[in-house]
Parts: sequence; structure tokens; C-alpha cells
Amino acid sequence: MGQAHVSKQIHLQAPIELIFERLVDHDAMTDWPGITSCRLVQEGTPRNGLGAVRQVKTNGLTLLEEVVHYEPPLRYDYRITKGLPVDHLGSVRLSPTEGGVELSWEVRMTSRWPFVCELVGHRLSSGLDRALAWFKAEVERAAAESRGDTQPALDSVV
Repeated sequence: MGQAHVSKQIHLQAPIELIFERLVDHDAMTDWPGITSCRLVQEGTPRNGLGAVRQVKTNGLTLLEEVVHYEPPLRYDYRITKGLPVDHLGSVRLSPTEGGVELSWEVRMTSRWPFVCELVGHRLSSGLDRALAWFKAEVERAAAESRGDTQPALDSVV
């Protein structure tokens, strides 16, 4: 049996509530890099919370993702239930730190075919790098706008 684990961390300078709200906004995921469409097909409790199911189209694939754990504003877990040849369980956790929030995104995958997990894990890893870089810029821009600040945070400038 094949297994893969992808783990990404990024430091964000924005209120934890804003970060969590943006992460679980299924409708807005269409703006994320690599995602061509995203729509809520089943509401959860609350709307984007536990039990919510979204359909995500990315890189020619149509995926169904279900929120299986929901703990605002610290964590949500999701499982891809359709569209991949692997069992995929993702966990997104937020931890307040001095000067911001640490976002940790972990995915564990298993498959009957070992090489499939390696391939999907490699593609997911590079896609998450792009997505999290975009998300950092987006959420820090939104936080700055809400403060009335027009300058990006110093560590956001490339």
C-alpha cells in the first residue's frame, strides 16, 4: 500500500478570524491558483462548516471534498470523497503566534498503488506552495485594507 504525507507551513500577519473565514469560504476558492471552479453542493453546520461538501475543479479533475472537522477559528479537516485515485485527508490548523498566525496544512494520502501516492503528493506539494503564497498576499492585503493601511507588511514584499 502506498502512502504520502504533504506538510506546509506559512506565517501570516492578519487576524486569525479573517484567515479562517477566507480559508473556509468555498465560493471564493475559484480565485485560488489552479482552481477553475468551486461550488458548495451541500451546506454544512454552519453553511461552510461540518458536513459541507464542495465540488472543486482543478487541473482537469472534478473533486468532491467534505468538511469532517470544524473548529473555528483554529482548525478544519476535509476528506476528498470523489475524483482522486487516493484516499486524501487534509487538515488545516491555525496557531496564534507573536506577530501573527502560523498556518499548517497537512495532507495524508493512501492508495493501493504506491506510485500513485507519490505522484499525487508531488503535484499537491507544488500546488500548495503556489496556493499558500497567493493566500498569504491576499489575506495580508485584506487585513491591511481593514486597518486602513495601504502598505504591505514588510515580510510580504518580495
